[in-house]
Amino acid sequence: MYRSCILYMMTVYSSDDSCEWDSEKDILNRSKHGLSFETASKVFCDPWFVEIPDDIHSTLEEEHFQGFGTINGIAIVTIFYSERCSDGKLRHRLISARRLDSLEKKAYENYLQAYR
Repeated sequence: MYRSCILYMMTVYSSDDSCEWDSEKDILNRSKHGLSFETASKVFCDPWFVEIPDDIHSTLEEEHFQGFGTINGIAIVTIFYSERCSDGKLRHRLISARRLDSLEKKAYENYLQAYR
């Protein structure tokens, strides 16, 4: 028997109000990568956070970014996001977040060694 499931997407805001995301995307990200967007949003507090343009996913209407950093100085993650203005405030709109793969981790560690 086939059952349909309707998920209601709503915008969720981080506790510090600097980030936003879709509730459904957060559930999918936690399932796939074991990382909630609320936890991942803390990467923007890393003083050594690195941001690069994500030219593959950017469009004429919306520029996307990939960022690298640590959460509470422990977990090293990469986060994909755009920037949006909603309710008169500029926020990071989270798209995906995960732990770094081995090549990304090596590149981030090399960056830290070069600039710390």
